[in-house]
Amino acid sequence: MDISIFIPVFKESNQIDGMLDILCSQNVSKEVFVTVDEPTEDFLAKIKQMERANVSFIVNEARTGKANALNNTVKYSSGNVLLFLDSDISLNVDPDYLRKIVMAMEHTDILDIKKRVTKNKSFLSRMAYYEYLTFNMSAWLSSKFMRKCPAVNGAAFAIRREMFEKVDGFRTVVAEDIDLATRAFLEDGRFAYSKDIEVKNVVYSSWHKWYTQRRRWSIGQALWLKDWYKDLIRRFARKPQVFLPSLFFLYPSVTVFALSALIPSIWMYNELLVFSLFLSVKFNIALPLFLVSLATADVLKIVLMSLFGFGVTATVFYGFGRKLGFNEMKVHELFLYYFFYSSVWWILIIVGHMQVVFGKKAGPGWKT
Repeated sequence: MDISIFIPVFKESNQIDGMLDILCSQNVSKEVFVTVDEPTEDFLAKIKQMERANVSFIVNEARTGKANALNNTVKYSSGNVLLFLDSDISLNVDPDYLRKIVMAMEHTDILDIKKRVTKNKSFLSRMAYYEYLTFNMSAWLSSKFMRKCPAVNGAAFAIRREMFEKVDGFRTVVAEDIDLATRAFLEDGRFAYSKDIEVKNVVYSSWHKWYTQRRRWSIGQALWLKDWYKDLIRRFARKPQVFLPSLFFLYPSVTVFALSALIPSIWMYNELLVFSLFLSVKFNIALPLFLVSLATADVLKIVLMSLFGFGVTATVFYGFGRKLGFNEMKVHELFLYYFFYSSVWWILIIVGHMQVVFGKKAGPGWKT
């Protein structure tokens, strides 16, 4: 087989039927495995209606966990390229979709596929649109300048069978996709990103579901960092010019705090005092302005740095948006993403890291 495709399902999925229609219409040598953990009765009934040539359904009545389920299924496959797709995505109707992936994999070991979110009336979908742009920017940067990357977005990615077997497949960790990519990275695996092949991600419209997902993500990220931070620091030290911009893309609002901490407050005091002196000569109101200057210098510094950080972020995002095909950006949405959404997500990341440090983990779930 040219390519083996794996779609893990927990309980049920509304996207599978449409995904299989597109995948089975592709003119390449392929096989598709749909692995279902703890299926609902309704989904079990639907499986019979979704049966197709070259598609195998593997049903686990008891929970085995995503990593174990995928590792076990890979053993039944024969493709040189392994493509992993989440069950909550949608694929473009493109007769050459899989052929493009197979061709891209001729010169790389792991391929990160472009992800985007279709905007709707939901606030979370509009915020996630910019968040997924940051994922794509970081992947493009790593692919362009390093040909290596320690992370991959597990919603859709491909890996060569040789590399998958070399790193012993998935581990039973919360962030199994990032963990796999990190081990491939440490084995000097070649990394590529394709902006011409994409999937569309479905995002939660419920804040409760969003919080549950992001809590798991933050804890998974903290556990991943705990496992690999020593190896990653050594690699990052060699090319900080690549990895530091990636951190900015992923967490842009952090620049507010970084800039505020780096720029001494005395600079702002001096500027305000000079301004006060100038006004005192003209209007004889130096004392009130002097007192205001002392009280508001730090606040003004934070405001100015915040606006400057947002300006830099907006410029970068619009530039990459045009390059990567994200053409639906709006300034007011980006403003909310920068000052509100990314800040909330950053707080959850800090909380997740604290939970790991103090020994608390996420509850049981599909991934574990």
